[in-house]
Amino acid sequence: MNRGGLVVAMTGAGGFIGRALARRLEGAGHTVVPLPRELGTLPGADAIVHLGGESIAGLWTARKRRAILESRVAGTRRLVERMGALPLRPRVFVCASATGIYGHRPGEVLDEDAGAGRGFRSDVCLAWEAEALRAEALGVRTVLLRFGTVLDPAGGYLAKLLPLWRHGLCFVVGRARDRFAWISREDAVRLIEFAVNDEALRGPVNAVAPRAATQAELARVAAQAAGRHVVGRLPRRVLRFALGEFARAFTDSQDVRPRRVLSRGFAFLHVDVGSLFPERRPHALA
Repeated sequence: MNRGGLVVAMTGAGGFIGRALARRLEGAGHTVVPLPRELGTLPGADAIVHLGGESIAGLWTARKRRAILESRVAGTRRLVERMGALPLRPRVFVCASATGIYGHRPGEVLDEDAGAGRGFRSDVCLAWEAEALRAEALGVRTVLLRFGTVLDPAGGYLAKLLPLWRHGLCFVVGRARDRFAWISREDAVRLIEFAVNDEALRGPVNAVAPRAATQAELARVAAQAAGRHVVGRLPRRVLRFALGEFARAFTDSQDVRPRRVLSRGFAFLHVDVGSLFPERRPHALA
């Protein structure tokens, strides 16, 4: 028995966000049912949270692009089809999406009413969200969480960069003034839980901190945390040459605002990127 809590079925339960979300939900008295990558039948649940998908890390070869697209589009389609076959459907479907839908938009402020950009990431997100929204026709409230880069010193993007920074390789990525859409892992998990519980929330929702960091600010704060100085800048063209289109995941300029959840009363714990490193060393300013 879950003592009156919710039953939450979840794809990606073993991932960077999924593990933390499962701990939070179970700590609150809910029951988490991990769903396998190759989904057969779908168990009955009060809520379904869909975080599964091919990692975007690595060179985006033609094969990698197909895997990224098909894991999100076909995977979401199968999940919604299984949902439709249930005798009792879930009350809510929370599906991950990404701020990649907006593309490279320097100088623009982007809330949920902003249109999609151009390019592979935008196309993937549009197709992904279209499949998820088919759940609305089944009478299931559907929330599309457009995540910025999820940051936490213990894992993900930051954990991969911290060793480089500690060896003095602290660079501004791209142009110093470009904006970087991000959210702490703690707030990402809290926001998913909020989306499950808030019955007025549906459709696209920007899952980002209220204040996008500039690339210069991110580099400076990270250098402080590593006890180092910012030593220079890595131009976008260099990263594009080395990493191909994957570089866009962290060089596209996006000043994304979480208008919808702020209007619903969600309170972020991490508003500025410096709060991720509360014990950073102030003497190491660039």
